[in-house]
Formats: sequence, C-alpha cells, structure tokens
Amino acid sequence: MRYVWDPFVRIFHWSLVIAFGIAFYTHESEWDRITHTNAGYVAGSLIVSRIFWGFLCTGYAKFKSFPPNPEGAVRYAWRTLQGRSKPFVGHNPAGSLVIYMLLALGLMTVISGFLVFNDGWLFNAPALLHAIHFYSAWAWLGLVCIHVLGVVTESIVHKDNLIVAMFTGVKYDASEAVEPKNQENVSRETHRIFAVFGVPCRVLLRLFNKK
Repeated sequence: MRYVWDPFVRIFHWSLVIAFGIAFYTHESEWDRITHTNAGYVAGSLIVSRIFWGFLCTGYAKFKSFPPNPEGAVRYAWRTLQGRSKPFVGHNPAGSLVIYMLLALGLMTVISGFLVFNDGWLFNAPALLHAIHFYSAWAWLGLVCIHVLGVVTESIVHKDNLIVAMFTGVKYDASEAVEPKNQENVSRETHRIFAVFGVPCRVLLRLFNKK
C-alpha cells in the first residue's frame, strides 16, 4: 500500500469529469448554452491548473515523472492485453500518453468553444471554429472512453482498483510496482521541453510566494 495521488490531482480529476460531463450533456441545447459555456470555462481552468501543477509539484503528479513515450505506451498496452505488464506506482507509459492527449484535446476544445461563443473575436471563421470544436469534443470523449477502458483493464490485470485509488490517493498493488525513472527511450529534446516550460512556472510561483 502506498499513498500516490495528492489531493489536488484527485480534486482536479473528478472536477474535470463533472465539468466535461455537464458540458457534453448540454452541448445541443440552446436553453442550456450558458451552462454549457460555464462548464467549459471550468474545464479550461482545471486543465490550465493541472498543467501548472505538473511543472510545480513533486511526486507522481509531476510531468517529469511520466514524460510521453509513444513506443513504451504501445509496448505496455500490448503486454497488458497479454496479462504480462508490471504495475507502475504512478502513471504507466500508456496512461501517460493518454493524459497528455487528453490535456491537449481539452485545451483545443475549450479554446475553440470560447471562440465559437464569442463569435467574431480574433477569428471570423465560424464554420471552421464550429468544426474544430465539434470534432475535438468528440475526440476528447473517445479518449475518455479509452482511458476508462484502460483503467478497468489494468485494475483487473493487476488486481488493484484504480478508480478507488483516485478517490483515496492510495494504491495497494505497489510493493512490486515499477518506480518511474523518467522512462528510458525518451529523447533529450523531450526532457529539455519540460525544463524550458518549467522555468516560467517556477518564476510565477516565487512571485506568488513573495506576496
């Protein structure tokens, strides 16, 4: 048993689930357009907060502990389907890649939705913006389904309920789990990107702490 997910990550995760669910449920209703928009703003704020947290925090929620590794993700997913994958204390390679894609698609969905709602601001291309918002939202939903399927599959294979872990922060199958080591086969360029984007986040944190 090991405490893995901090309160911020757990609150962010379930808050985003609720915000996305409300936004998607109300996306076709003109009566609920304000509700849809507000849910989108909440989702966008949560995603931006998670990005900052990924650069500023420590532990398993830090981006540096689970850099994107497409090759490792495919290998891990295949081994999981065969029942041969080892559990990870934090994010496994497949889950890590899905998380980055969810954050990127989430930002695309929120930004395009903001531009659609504020028609004519910055870009006067309503048809294009509607298309981007529509397809990115459905792609986001597709990734959410893949994420849920992966969580359920890994919970069965490793006999550790990951859904409960995201409520409690505790993973029970961690005695023989793999510790993240910045994942081999990740390029130096990837690590350099994390370092560059982490600088302004740390500067903002220092300015905030001085106040």
